[in-house]
Amino acid sequence: MKQPKASKALNAMLIISMVWLGVGSYIPSAYAETNTAPVQENQSETTLSKLEIEGIELDQKFAADLYEYAATVGNEIETMKLLVESTNPESSITINGHAVISGAAGTYSLQTGENKFIIFVNNDSGTATTYTLTITREKNANNLLQNIELSKGELSPKFSSAVTDYKVEVPNEVPEVTIKPTAIETTSTIKVDGSLVVKDGVSVTLPVGKTDIIITVTAENGVQKTYTIHVTQAKALEDKAIEDKAGEDKITTPNQNNKPGFTQPISKANNRTNSTQPTTQQQGFVTPEKVSKALLSSLSVSEGTWDSTFTSEEFTYHVKVSSDVEEITLKPIAKYSSSEILIEGDNSKTIKLEDDKKTIISVVVTNYEDDRKTYVLVIDKES
Repeated sequence: MKQPKASKALNAMLIISMVWLGVGSYIPSAYAETNTAPVQENQSETTLSKLEIEGIELDQKFAADLYEYAATVGNEIETMKLLVESTNPESSITINGHAVISGAAGTYSLQTGENKFIIFVNNDSGTATTYTLTITREKNANNLLQNIELSKGELSPKFSSAVTDYKVEVPNEVPEVTIKPTAIETTSTIKVDGSLVVKDGVSVTLPVGKTDIIITVTAENGVQKTYTIHVTQAKALEDKAIEDKAGEDKITTPNQNNKPGFTQPISKANNRTNSTQPTTQQQGFVTPEKVSKALLSSLSVSEGTWDSTFTSEEFTYHVKVSSDVEEITLKPIAKYSSSEILIEGDNSKTIKLEDDKKTIISVVVTNYEDDRKTYVLVIDKES
């Protein structure tokens, strides 16, 4: 009977102890939340808290939940300083695959055109967030020459990047001249009479008389500037003799009445053959049959296939070019040095082709005021 009593007493003591223990170890739920939840959330974040470029404004204000940004800079900007910082100090950051330090600015070079920067923010669990930054560096607009070198002759006036028109005189025995222009910017392209300039320059054949050499400089952004060199080659001795003979003054001789001081013009040739017996025909000026000097000795183009071989006495030709050809350069050479040549009424030898399939180009040769011939080129684009 004693044993049951002891069990009842033991049970009573256990109940009292449990009640006391429960009261003493009670933990409020609010306390537990403030110590555990924020730590877990911060450790899982993979976003940026800052994205800045020194001296450059982004297209939109930075926010952690906006993932694409852009900016445009001038061509003179070659580098930029970029700073990125993560909201989670434990995260790792890479830019274009290279690890960077959060909160430390790095220097990056910029090429002309678009420059993309892919920014990854990673945490230990393997979660990542991607940001894209696109920086557009404008193309170079400089289309100026730094110098023009000539194999023969000297520029007049002396070369200056701002001066686009020059004169050069060479002796008759110089059949060609090599032009070697140099651009201020290496991004520019240069053509001489439509031919791309190579390391040693471009050789240009010189006819007797005047020749216009066109130098075209195209900047990286496509804007062009034209320099023109007016080359004059001295006349050959035989050409000068022909011109002098054609320009001789009219000869005078006494008339049939032998009046003092009275003279009447006659042709020099007629005077030589019939000087002993003057006639009525001798007393008047005899005009010989006129031969045109407004002719080309050759005509070529930078592109295309001719329908026939060029000759001085044929004046219309068809030239077939590829459909992607946008312009051609003509190279006419006068048969006589005293002639002037105009292409489409201008001195420019480079002609832009029409968008359709046919472009008609006129080449007018003039030798003095009343002697003129027109050559016609019909440029046909292939279908």
